[in-house]
Amino acid sequence: MVGMMTTRGRKEQGPALRIEQVAVICGVSVSRVDSWIEKNGLKVIGMKEARKVRQDDLVDFLMHYNMPIPKGILPVHARKLLLVYSPGRGRGAVFSFLRTLTGKIGGASRCITDFITYGKSAEYKILNFVPDLVLADAVHDDAEALGVVRFVRSIGGMRSIVLVRRNMAMARRAEMMKNGAHAVIERNSGWKELVHCVDRVLNSLGDSSK
Repeated sequence: MVGMMTTRGRKEQGPALRIEQVAVICGVSVSRVDSWIEKNGLKVIGMKEARKVRQDDLVDFLMHYNMPIPKGILPVHARKLLLVYSPGRGRGAVFSFLRTLTGKIGGASRCITDFITYGKSAEYKILNFVPDLVLADAVHDDAEALGVVRFVRSIGGMRSIVLVRRNMAMARRAEMMKNGAHAVIERNSGWKELVHCVDRVLNSLGDSSK
């Protein structure tokens, strides 16, 4: 199961791209972009030769089809956040959690947020989405969360936070940290504590000592 939500406002979309520009940015042919439009629902504005694609619509399209997002079309200062979770949590609860979290973060650190259940598809999503931060929900499946933490560490260049249940043993929490988690926090912590944790870990991205 894959889901996606963004916190980008339509007033900050940036310039629309010509079809030829989309092809160059994404490293594909113009005919491939035409196919995305005609067969896969890539949104366009304008008609015929004047067709253009809004940058936000292109990002949403690439995320939906698990394709890499070229850095050149990402909003300035945007951060990519991926939540990996157990199906036992439920899609609706996950979407609500991320919507609230990104709303609380707000400000200049705008988030492009995606979510996916545990399994091989999660590894594929991490490799293609290349998130700045991975939230691994360990409340229902700490073994899967540990696997994601190890996978993120093996790739490098991104951070991970493990969301745990209140009664998780300290030894298990320490194991998460030992295997590469940059923070472990109880999922039911207050929003202020959670946002502070996310900000702290994201701000450490440029410092390999943290």
